[in-house]
Amino acid sequence: MQVFGTKQAQTSYLVRKGAYVIIFKNDDKKEIGLIRAHGNQYFLPGGGIRANESKINTLKREMLEETGYLLKNVQYLCRAQNNFMATLPVKQPMTSDGFFYTGQLAKKVQTPTEKDNHFEWVKVEKCEKLLFHIHQLYAVQQALTITNALK
Repeated sequence: MQVFGTKQAQTSYLVRKGAYVIIFKNDDKKEIGLIRAHGNQYFLPGGGIRANESKINTLKREMLEETGYLLKNVQYLCRAQNNFMATLPVKQPMTSDGFFYTGQLAKKVQTPTEKDNHFEWVKVEKCEKLLFHIHQLYAVQQALTITNALK
């Protein structure tokens, strides 16, 4: 597991486990689906795992909430953590413990319910600049590396 950010001694970190999915628009892997939230912050689709919720069920729920789409061909990719100072909803030290998957969009079955989240296709080379969390960028790089190794 890859870990980003250094934990400060004598500091308590809130650990938030989440499941996230990397969705490429086409087989050429030149565009990726990202969520734009809080104005101009970009994230992979997904989010926090609720008590007694599986990682796959988290992905299904978050996809419906954020995009209105179902997922298909979901496969585990990697796990990575990011230690950082969160600012929303309050300022606090946090460890984002991410479980990352690859998948594809299936059919759209509803209108997204999270009004501040906007699903957008973004050129993959812009991920380094746009993604808010470095461990999410790492997961995208892993998905691209694996894809290129299979060619």
